[in-house]
Amino acid sequence: MSSDDVKAKVSKRKQVRYAVSEDCRLKATILLRSSDAASSNKNWSGTLVDLSPDGAHVRLSLGAVAYAGDRCVLTLSHGGTKKEITGSVAHYVCAARYSVCGVRFDMSAAGTDKAYQPIFQAIVAGASLTAGPAVTESPSRHREEFRGPSHAKLVVFRDKPAGKLVGFEFVMARFAAALATIGTDMAKNKTQVHFRSADAANAAIPLTRNQELEAGWEFSLAGSNLPTAIAPDIRQLLRLLS
Repeated sequence: MSSDDVKAKVSKRKQVRYAVSEDCRLKATILLRSSDAASSNKNWSGTLVDLSPDGAHVRLSLGAVAYAGDRCVLTLSHGGTKKEITGSVAHYVCAARYSVCGVRFDMSAAGTDKAYQPIFQAIVAGASLTAGPAVTESPSRHREEFRGPSHAKLVVFRDKPAGKLVGFEFVMARFAAALATIGTDMAKNKTQVHFRSADAANAAIPLTRNQELEAGWEFSLAGSNLPTAIAPDIRQLLRLLS
């Protein structure tokens, strides 16, 4: 094996994988171009395990059969948005109750990167959050921060340490979502979530109607994909409001 081959293998292993939680609203199906006649050219519903910059792991029924190198098309969908991403099977592992298919995307295919990036960035914005500083700003306001890569940041406010949630701001990938005051009516709270650009330089510029829809879509994915290390009441709140 040449040194270039070794470097390529190491590089692939260093690709960061971002977990897709069981609560995440992103759905997946995969069309396998398998040499197995029963599996080939059939769309299999799957459960996303994780996403990386150029691939994914999908949990599938044991009825699906594929082999490394088989061509495939992974379809990611949510909220009326559906993106097809061509690729190949990197590996295929059978367990007792399901199989796990590792997919390597063909990023050279026209439009693949443009189609994938909004989905990937929204998933990363939620999955990558880790606990940051927490401080009591006043007797009735306690602030907790969670940070991710780039500008991704979730800030929640409580009425006291470990107390009731009273507000939040979530800076995601392209957009930010915030609710200054959380009331008892969750349906009303959801209509009062405010969206803006995640770019601080454009934060004061009102979004267009189409941008608001895109922001809501991004929030729906990121807000439903928070890691379990974040407190359950925060995860439940953002999933309800997104």
